[in-house]
Amino acid sequence: MSTTLTRRQLYDLVWSKPMRDLAVEFGISDVGLAKICKRHRVPTPPRGYWAKIQAGRKAKRSIFVENKEPGFDLIEIRSYLTSVPERARDAVERAKVARAESKKTTDAQSSSSEVAATRRLADLRQSVRPTARELRKAKADTSGGVSAVGEGMCGVEVAKGSVERAIAFLDSLARALEAKGLLIQPSGKVTKVVLGPDKIEFSLKEQSRWQAHVPTARELVMEEQRKKRMSRMDFSWSSSFGTTAYPKQELIYTGLLAFQVEGYSDGVRRRWADGKKQRVEALLKDIVIGIEALMAVRKAQREDREEWERQWQEKERRRELQRKRAELEDQRKKFLLSVLDLFSEIDRIERWLSGTTEITSSPHNNYRRLIDWSNRRLANLKATISFDNIEDNLVRNKMFSEQGQPEDLDEEENQTD
Repeated sequence: MSTTLTRRQLYDLVWSKPMRDLAVEFGISDVGLAKICKRHRVPTPPRGYWAKIQAGRKAKRSIFVENKEPGFDLIEIRSYLTSVPERARDAVERAKVARAESKKTTDAQSSSSEVAATRRLADLRQSVRPTARELRKAKADTSGGVSAVGEGMCGVEVAKGSVERAIAFLDSLARALEAKGLLIQPSGKVTKVVLGPDKIEFSLKEQSRWQAHVPTARELVMEEQRKKRMSRMDFSWSSSFGTTAYPKQELIYTGLLAFQVEGYSDGVRRRWADGKKQRVEALLKDIVIGIEALMAVRKAQREDREEWERQWQEKERRRELQRKRAELEDQRKKFLLSVLDLFSEIDRIERWLSGTTEITSSPHNNYRRLIDWSNRRLANLKATISFDNIEDNLVRNKMFSEQGQPEDLDEEENQTD
């Protein structure tokens, strides 16, 4: 599903209502709509524009500038529902509406710098306990990070200072999902959300970045000592040439948590992270809604795959049946021709013998012996084409078998037409 419009039409629309509302109508995210506008040089309202309008204040509107580049004026906006199976689109649409309603309440919630309260291990959901135990006892690496990766773990990677917050979030998520009939299962590097035969996988990680390392006083002293040693050495024999006593860059944890669904998005949001005004805890309801929608999409995709597989197997079965039927037809033809050859031979022998009945004696002994042999041959041939013998051959070679054999294909096709 897609919508095609001109730059001017899109400009009029984005200045007629908030981008978030317009994006829902197009079936894309507000971020995606903003990217389309930027790519096609369509001015969009600045931050605070709609707040001023609602307050009855004047707000400046950017001027639309025509662009004469060939093909640049037409814009095609493809809905996220294009990649969603038709049977799951209602669920995705409901999720979008529920998310919009949920966002109205979470927008007002500001971020908090408070450390999450420690939850007793016994109070946590069973699926979260091994991860909580591992995170709490783990020693931080050189970057200050800890992880819970391995059998029975949820695959969490955070800074040591974010451990309790990550545990509390996982526990709250597990409880919220259970209320919807969805169970979480730790699987080492990721966590699975399971509903019957369908599942999705997600990870919880603290965002990090590389930045230039600021050396400590001790590291500066060590670097000076290193340089002095280097000055006394032949560089060609030094393996430490070009290095320093301290790393040039270091990994820094930002304190921002990110919840990420693995795999394709399938037209459904799959990432939630801390922002300037809100934290993932405030997005918990939104996350559950997104997981439900994605689970509906995965279910529809699985059913589509199963149906395709069923149809493919049925086609393969019928193709194999056709092949066997062709082989059987060829076998029947060969057998019938062999029977007809025998009948032809019998007829010729009988006609020949009928002309020898008046011969009672002959000086040609071998001729009489040929007649005797022909009579024996005739008897054998008649025995070969007897009803019982032909029936036995047909049964033994399965030329006309029971129901379900290739000859029943025509009947199957008539029933399905």
